[in-house]
Amino acid sequence: MSRAAEHLHHLATVIGPRPATTDAEAEAADYIESVFREHSVAVERQEFDAPRTYAWAFALYHLLTIAAAVASGWTFLLWPALAVATLTAFLMWMDLDTRFGLSAWLPPKGPSQNVIARHTPKTRRGERPTRVIIVAHYDTAKASLAFAPSMVKNFSVTFGLMKACTFAVPALVLLAALPFTAGWQPWLWYVTIAASAYLAVPLVINAHRELAMPAVDGANDNASGVAVMLGVLERIAPFAEESGTTSFPSVRRGRAAAEAAGVVPEGAELFYEGEEAASPTRGAGDDLTELPDDFRWAETPAPAPRGAAPAAQGRLEFETIEFDALGPDDVGARPAAVPDGFGDESPGFGGFGDDEADEGFDAPRRSATRRDETPARGGVADRAKGLLGKLGRRGRSEDEAPEEGWLGVGRDFDVRETGRKIGSWENFGEDDDDDGFGAKGGRAGDDPLGDPDFAATEASRIRRRVTERVDRALADKEVWFVATGAEETGTWGMQAFLDAHGPDVRGALVINLDNLGSGGLHMVTEEGMARRYRADRRLLSAGKRVSRESELPVRTRPYRGLSTDATRALARGYRAMSLMAFDINGRLPHWHWPSDVEEHVDPRNLEHAEAFVTELVRAL
Repeated sequence: MSRAAEHLHHLATVIGPRPATTDAEAEAADYIESVFREHSVAVERQEFDAPRTYAWAFALYHLLTIAAAVASGWTFLLWPALAVATLTAFLMWMDLDTRFGLSAWLPPKGPSQNVIARHTPKTRRGERPTRVIIVAHYDTAKASLAFAPSMVKNFSVTFGLMKACTFAVPALVLLAALPFTAGWQPWLWYVTIAASAYLAVPLVINAHRELAMPAVDGANDNASGVAVMLGVLERIAPFAEESGTTSFPSVRRGRAAAEAAGVVPEGAELFYEGEEAASPTRGAGDDLTELPDDFRWAETPAPAPRGAAPAAQGRLEFETIEFDALGPDDVGARPAAVPDGFGDESPGFGGFGDDEADEGFDAPRRSATRRDETPARGGVADRAKGLLGKLGRRGRSEDEAPEEGWLGVGRDFDVRETGRKIGSWENFGEDDDDDGFGAKGGRAGDDPLGDPDFAATEASRIRRRVTERVDRALADKEVWFVATGAEETGTWGMQAFLDAHGPDVRGALVINLDNLGSGGLHMVTEEGMARRYRADRRLLSAGKRVSRESELPVRTRPYRGLSTDATRALARGYRAMSLMAFDINGRLPHWHWPSDVEEHVDPRNLEHAEAFVTELVRAL
């Protein structure tokens, strides 16, 4: 089961507000890194310096624009006012387009960090797996009056008006500098002042934001995105303790720990290397007078009670038959005793019938005795020795060469003659047994039970056990999980990531997760505060197909708000798309407001988003 809700709770409630470049943001990065390290992925912590806020930079833009509008009323200040207003509008446009501007240059600044995890599959030489980058920022913003419930519904209008007034002021000042507009004064100047006057509203709001407003918990923006990203990681990358790649220190468990774990069979005794054996039947320097515990099964049990059911007809019952070691008088002899049901018509030991024996076949036979009869050998130690010796011989005479037994050939086997008869490797074993090995193939292809398919079956079973829990469509993708810092102050974490890893991810597909805790899930078709950037068509097409086939409620819509990490990537030509959730009015619920707490997050949204992103990665 996914731990997305647990991750969201820790980030939004346990840690709480996480403004950029603060200790709380660093604590959140530590938590995300600890979750990354639970999985078999490579983890990197990327540190960088970032601005603490963007508010003072935009307050200065508005102040300079207002000052240029006022100064344009004096003829000798007209051209300097035009220069200031034009430069301010240009810098603000580039700032909104995530290029450069006062936001990057003005203090204060502080340390921030990205936490990056890479799931890299094993590939063959020359093979290039699909590379997917999943991004989510974990820092939070300060609340602002611009995002109050009564004002945020008109955010797109007020934001567009702010941009229009900033660009209108230099245009009006330029118009006033033209010779044919000299008769339009002072009315043209009044219009310029009126256009700049609106900028006093965002100026005051930005100053109030920095001086009086608190940082929000950021449950929806964006603990929800990080939680979904970590949930997708758990689906794609196994836990480190399950992957078999982590080395563990060797721990020697004592008797008490082994017995408490329930791994010691009843009646068994534990002996550790270097300890004196405490067995009453064997001491230091004593000869073996009784079978060890491991060979108690070879002891002769009590006679079977009368009236016991006989062994099944035509089948050897190894519970009632014991093979003794071969002696010099055993060659060519018949079994001393056989189980019930094995008469003259039944095949003898070694797979040969009585007729074959009568015809003079002198293959060695093993003698067998009932358990209730006295064995031919003397002591228990002799029986154990004979038993172990027979297991090594596997049915050959004592003077037979060892190689003849495991090769499955007789002493009269002529290698050269057999080679001439075979002629070629293509004819090897073709006229022999059904398994394709035959007598010339020896016993290399058989397991101890005589199953020629044993090796292939066992290999297939092991392969299934290793791979049955691995989703190859996911495991064969190279997926990067990037938790970015300082996004709320200008997407600086994404900028640092692209600066460091840009060449590596140039052709990758970037999926940005932001504000997923409440509302309807949507793939963002276009975004940007200055210019509009279209999302990658392959991601949109695959997302639509996944939504349709998996019946997940994910739609498409444009986003008219502030920049996201995907905006900065799209502005630089990377292939990206954002996944966000909007309410019925097309707004982000509890956006940059103190009500952005854990109680307002719908756990079903996290489940749907996690499932959708997982299926999207699988489909790419």
